[in-house]
Amino acid sequence: MGGGDNGGDGYALARRLQGGVYEVCCYAHKPPKSALCQLQYDRAQRAEVRMIDNLETCGIVIDCLYGSGFKGVLSAQDQELIARLNALEGVKIACDVPSGIDSQGRISTLAFKADTTISMGALKSALFSDMAKDFVGEIVVGDLGVGRALYEEPNDLFLLEKQDLILPLRSKHNVHKGYFGHVGVWVGAHSGAGFLAGLAALKFGAGLVSVLGNSALAENKPLELMYAHDIPSQANAFVVGMGMGTPPPCLEQMLEQAPCVLDADMFYLPHLKEILEGSSQLVLTPHPKEFIALLHAVDFEAELSQVLELRLEYLRAFSQAYPHIVVLLKGANSYIAHHGQIYINPLGAPSLAKGGSGDVLAGMVASLLAQGYSPLDAALNASLAHALIGRAHAHSYALTPSDLIAHLSHKGV
Repeated sequence: MGGGDNGGDGYALARRLQGGVYEVCCYAHKPPKSALCQLQYDRAQRAEVRMIDNLETCGIVIDCLYGSGFKGVLSAQDQELIARLNALEGVKIACDVPSGIDSQGRISTLAFKADTTISMGALKSALFSDMAKDFVGEIVVGDLGVGRALYEEPNDLFLLEKQDLILPLRSKHNVHKGYFGHVGVWVGAHSGAGFLAGLAALKFGAGLVSVLGNSALAENKPLELMYAHDIPSQANAFVVGMGMGTPPPCLEQMLEQAPCVLDADMFYLPHLKEILEGSSQLVLTPHPKEFIALLHAVDFEAELSQVLELRLEYLRAFSQAYPHIVVLLKGANSYIAHHGQIYINPLGAPSLAKGGSGDVLAGMVASLLAQGYSPLDAALNASLAHALIGRAHAHSYALTPSDLIAHLSHKGV
């Protein structure tokens, strides 16, 4: 137990469990300091909760050391305690926020590794940082017994869930391929990346997909894709950047003709800022290193280490400066930003950490754009579908981009 209000929650829980089916004991790592902690400590003692001087083997370990109030760096004694707690067998539960994770979701040294985190009263953004993902386990909200309006405040964060996914619908029968949109994919120097994006766009519902680029593509492309020497006039979504190398000479025309997904090499263009300021129908899909290049292009000062620690803050700042642009920032938890609002997708899995997965995602976004989704909805739903496939194969080292594409046809994705 800690000496603050989080420790008080632990003593209150111990008192409530005392005398039931559980054998309860409390290890006071720090003496009560806050008034609420002292109150609950006194009540626990009157309820004859057993206090121990050393950690014991137990079936359930509940972390009530710091919670959401943690700041700075753990002391050597705190680190030793958390390391010992993590080494214990049994189910591990964190009260509010695993100790060692600060309000920004950062971990300076180590943190309590929970199987379940019970966030008191409401969700905390700190639980959804990339650093926190390996420590929070399943996240549930603990009801405080009072109306949430008394302590919740409106904010710009929204948590996505599986049931938010809206897949393309085929309800009409009198249709043809043009009814479901036409995606143009610029295939650059590394053609495999562009082909993956094109195949993903086709599999995810686009009626037509054309690859653009070197004339050699006409013979080397996958059979399902068409080759277009010039930009098709009917194309109503484009995706460009993956494996690009040299930027396409027709880039300006694509940007003017239809919504575009920009990925990978696009974030290193010297005139990227002009593109962002002159286009209104863009979805950007960077990973953190590419996001750094994007920030530098628009005159934000940031280093990779800073962005990795404060991804949410940097993305919020970018979205406020460029509210008309949708950014899908990839990571252990993907963030989608638009008009200063950020949607958190916590459903991703390590099986997606493989070259080509991002190319598939870019093609999926373009496919939904071609089918009439808004840029924001295209990013949200492509991100969810992509993550849910990874989640279904969460512990597989064998999930490939081709597997991802194949599973786009599965029910529930």
